[in-house]
Amino acid sequence: METIEISGIIGMIGLAALASNFIVGICIWTNVSYSLPKGITFLQLHKFTGYSAAIAILLHIVLIPLDPLSGFSWGDLLLPAWTQHQPLANTFGSIAFYLLGMVVISSYFKQQIQSSVWRKFHYLSYFAIVPLVLHSVITDPKLQDRPIDWLDAEKLFVLLCCLVIVGLAVYRFAVLKQAGK
Repeated sequence: METIEISGIIGMIGLAALASNFIVGICIWTNVSYSLPKGITFLQLHKFTGYSAAIAILLHIVLIPLDPLSGFSWGDLLLPAWTQHQPLANTFGSIAFYLLGMVVISSYFKQQIQSSVWRKFHYLSYFAIVPLVLHSVITDPKLQDRPIDWLDAEKLFVLLCCLVIVGLAVYRFAVLKQAGK
């Protein structure tokens, strides 16, 4: 298996962890009273899925230049608009990564910053959805600039995760608007 394929699989794991994180976050926000295994709270589960997503996404990114066939340099990771393959898709991925990175870093320092400041950083996760979905959907996992195969099992999995994330974000803000918050 090529490094670029491993990177793609890890990227899908990161996306699944992120979708799980949104599900748990909505459960926290709506005060769901489901019973979790003894000793586990929704907040702990939210942190676990969030950090798991962050680690998987970081691994997904770091593995790409290690594959000589990818044509990516380490500099391409920072400024992907000029990459050899799929510059638009990679730029969307970077934007999502930077926004989610700000959420993760602010969450790590949550105890040291004001709650209102942290919450504003946390809302960036909703703005990261758009470039994340675009990156996930339009990227050719083999970096061969092929057209999107809408019936590919991996692409269907990505679409399902993206649908869950977007659906939960819409629900979150529709309910928030109705509640007058």
